[in-house]
Amino acid sequence: MIQSLSDIKIDADLGEWDTLRNVEDEGFWFYQLAQDPSNLYVAVRIVNPMIQHLAAKNGVLLTVQSNKKNRDDIQFLFPYPDNEVKRAMMHEEHDSDGAYKAALINRSRGYFVYGFRTVPNGLLSLENGYGLQAKARMDDGKLYYEAVIPKSLLDYTIPVAILKLGIYDGLTPLVSSKKITPGRSGGMYGPYRGRPAPRSKDKLTLAVLLETKID
Repeated sequence: MIQSLSDIKIDADLGEWDTLRNVEDEGFWFYQLAQDPSNLYVAVRIVNPMIQHLAAKNGVLLTVQSNKKNRDDIQFLFPYPDNEVKRAMMHEEHDSDGAYKAALINRSRGYFVYGFRTVPNGLLSLENGYGLQAKARMDDGKLYYEAVIPKSLLDYTIPVAILKLGIYDGLTPLVSSKKITPGRSGGMYGPYRGRPAPRSKDKLTLAVLLETKID
C-alpha cells in the first residue's frame, strides 16, 4: 500500500519521508512511494557509488505499465544530461567523484518523458505546465532523488497499478513497442514480462517491479 503524505516539497531533501524500503536488502539503494489526492510521489536514496554514477549519468526511471494492448508504457526519467553534456564533461576536471556526479545532475536540461497522453514525447523542460517535477542532489556521499507525477497524467488499471522503478543503465532502449514477438525480451526496461533470467549474486539490483493500489 502506498502511504498518504501531504505537503511534500520536491527538493530531494526527503525530510517528509519516514522510512525508505531497502532494495533486495542489499543496502545499496532505497525507495518509497507516497500519494495525496492529486499526485504520486517517489523518493530514492542511493548509497552505492556505482549505482550513484549510473543514476547521475543516465537517470532514475519510473515506468507505469499501460493497461492498453497497443500502447507503450509511460516513462519518466531524470536526471537527463544529454550526450553533448556528457562529452563536454569528459574533458573537465572535478574536485571529487561526488562533484562530478553533482555536475551531471545540475546540467540536466530537462526530463525525458514518453507515453503520457497529454504530454509531448521527448525532452520536457524542468519548468513545465504539466505538474511533472523531479529533483536530485548529492549530499554527504549519498544521492537523493524526489519526484511528483500528477495522477491525472497516469494510465493504469484502477485500482491496481504496476510500476517499475529503476536506475537506468544507459544501454537499454528507453522506448520499445508493445508489439514484440514471443521469446524476444525488451530488456530490463522493455515491455516483455516473461520469466527473468537468473540474477548473479554479484550483480547489483537496478530495478524493482511494484504492484500497488493508487486511490
